[in-house]
Amino acid sequence: MAFYVFECVILLVVCLLLFLPLLWRLDWFHLRPFSSRGEVKHSVVRRLLKPRSPDDRPACRLGSTPSSGGGPVPAPVRPWREVKSRRRVPKRVNTQGYACPNPQCSYFCITDAQIHALVGDGKHGHAEPIQTFRCQACRTTFTSRRNTPLYRLKTPSQQVAVVLSALAEGLDASAAERVFGYRQATITSWLTRAGEHTQSLHEHCFHTLQIPHLQLDELCTRLRSHKQVLWLWLAIDPLTKILPALQLGPRTQNMAHSLIHSLGQILTTGCLPLSTSDGLNLYFYAALGPFWTLARGDEASWA
Repeated sequence: MAFYVFECVILLVVCLLLFLPLLWRLDWFHLRPFSSRGEVKHSVVRRLLKPRSPDDRPACRLGSTPSSGGGPVPAPVRPWREVKSRRRVPKRVNTQGYACPNPQCSYFCITDAQIHALVGDGKHGHAEPIQTFRCQACRTTFTSRRNTPLYRLKTPSQQVAVVLSALAEGLDASAAERVFGYRQATITSWLTRAGEHTQSLHEHCFHTLQIPHLQLDELCTRLRSHKQVLWLWLAIDPLTKILPALQLGPRTQNMAHSLIHSLGQILTTGCLPLSTSDGLNLYFYAALGPFWTLARGDEASWA
């Protein structure tokens, strides 16, 4: 009898050992570590995405312009001269036209010397003295060459200006290397910097324009071979001779749409100028297409 009971106990133990992995897989026994169970539950639960509005994205807020009317109105900033103590030394360096580059500062992009908190913070440079500014509100320091083509260049600005002027008058980069003694890669870098700065300056100054008449034309140029042809699309004001918009590309319908669309972003609201061309029908289809935004949503016409 005792032997029979012993065999039954042995059989139950063997069955328990066989079913123990299955019970472990089914999580019947709370023998797992707390961290592993939490990881499994965390992998199963998914976080719901919250909807976002354009006001939550800084890029949308910076990209909105007053002409579009969609951006929030910035709050007025209190002038720093009313915030600082009167015991401090008055300004000795003219800071008009410069602004704090720190986006977190309250005086960010404010160039008015009567409002911003900029003061002179010494000069540096071996070739020529470069003025350094400091914002008293956020303690940010920067040089007067920041956001300019001369930023962090060791060559004197007069020599850079002479080389770029010669390139603008038609001198080749390889010829400029022999004349001025600078490497062609260096001259090309200066030219690229100047071009990028000119584009940003054009976008900053040319907006909300009121132009009564525009001349639309294309200029053809060939580079190195007759097979490589480039077209320069131009919009010219015949009175002031300014170029409010230009595009570089093939002579296609998409380029005409791109030129008209860029004009719509530059002109003021409701401005529909008299546009003349050499009879190219691509302008006509671009004017009647969806890229025509000069009337800001109104029914457009083509003169």
